[in-house]
Amino acid sequence: MSMAQRPVNIHQIPSEISSALKTELLRRIEMSVESGHPRIVLDCSQMESLGASEIHFLLCCLEEAMKHNGDVKLAGLQPLAQATMRTSGVGRLFEIYATADDAVASYQPRSIAAAPQAYEALRADSEYAA
Repeated sequence: MSMAQRPVNIHQIPSEISSALKTELLRRIEMSVESGHPRIVLDCSQMESLGASEIHFLLCCLEEAMKHNGDVKLAGLQPLAQATMRTSGVGRLFEIYATADDAVASYQPRSIAAAPQAYEALRADSEYAA
């Protein structure tokens, strides 16, 4: 049985984001999710830090994807940006990956070969509980 994989759109976020660029990036994301491609990876590797405006932008991207049953995953956050995400509490809303490739791979279905092992582990746990 073969499952069709939906495409993942990767958007590179530059180190400096003007209001005009935020509007343009959000417009591109809206077009993407509205056309049936709600799997988004934002490559934040060029961003040194995050301020309130950048966090708001990330939340707007997530909101737009979720309207279409999608998701936004972040990639390449620098240490200061990661710390800001943690301390602001926003980090718990996103899956964060070291690289864009890792984030894209996370959208792929897990191998069916892992299913028997997961079943055996579940069965063993239920035997101990009985």
